[in-house]
Amino acid sequence: MRAPSSSQARPTRAAVSPSPLVRGAAASALVLALGGLDDPGPPPPAVVPPAAARGGAGAAALCGPRTVPEGAACVPLPAPGAPLPEGGAAALYGPAGARPGGAGARSQAHERIPRRPERPASAAAYTFPLGAPDQPPAFLLVEDAASQAGAPLPAGPVAAVGAARPEPPSWAGGVELAAARGERVTALKLDGQEGKAEVVFVGELSGITVATAHDVREARDVDRVRRYVLLHGHLDRPGPGVVAGARLDAGDVIGYAGETGSTGLVRLHLEARQLREGARLSDRDPKRLTDAAVTVPCDLRNVLPLRQGASL
Repeated sequence: MRAPSSSQARPTRAAVSPSPLVRGAAASALVLALGGLDDPGPPPPAVVPPAAARGGAGAAALCGPRTVPEGAACVPLPAPGAPLPEGGAAALYGPAGARPGGAGARSQAHERIPRRPERPASAAAYTFPLGAPDQPPAFLLVEDAASQAGAPLPAGPVAAVGAARPEPPSWAGGVELAAARGERVTALKLDGQEGKAEVVFVGELSGITVATAHDVREARDVDRVRRYVLLHGHLDRPGPGVVAGARLDAGDVIGYAGETGSTGLVRLHLEARQLREGARLSDRDPKRLTDAAVTVPCDLRNVLPLRQGASL
């Protein structure tokens, strides 16, 4: 029998080709592996600010959007996506809820106690430390906002913008009351106040300033007495016998309207601040009066006495 010729090719097994599905999967895996070398990962989900909270019976909540209540104050939240400082959230506020910044720090404007819903909105419902007893004083819009208590005083003369008006342009940071030079500024007995007002500071703050402290038992929390400080700024001079430690009845003269620290515009700066729990003013340091760690700006309408005939 003749052996098969070497030129005759043996039958060979056909090469197995991977299916299109397998090839596609392999290509996808390769692309993902290569792309992952430089891809930092998907961006964090966007933080959507919550809708404004609502109070009972449809009334607006005390704190606005992107703020949270801390006692009676509204504390702003960091901007969405903003990194926290080293130390986390505690580093934002420091120990025991203290806020950064000293007297006049502009960050204080973001933390204030707003008007309580049950208190009247109109200035006509309240009694002020100057003006006729049967009508509220006129209010001014001052050109230089830095003339508020604790802020750097303007370098030159300031002026009112437009005519005096029956309502203040804003209650934030206090109000500017139109006054005649030498007009008497008298002590107030705040709504719910117990005992006499105490003079806790006389000196330079917003020009010549007299600060009085008032212990108030609020109607909504009769078991708690809070201390409020009223700042009376731009006085020409203090009243007779008005020194730190003096006790004043309602109607006693605190001082006389002027333009100290605000040349060119006679007026009274009136501001209310609530003393934080545990804080003290015993050292008479003017910086502590507006230090955010010691006092919080408060809407005057929460504490001013109601005018006779006005009601909640």
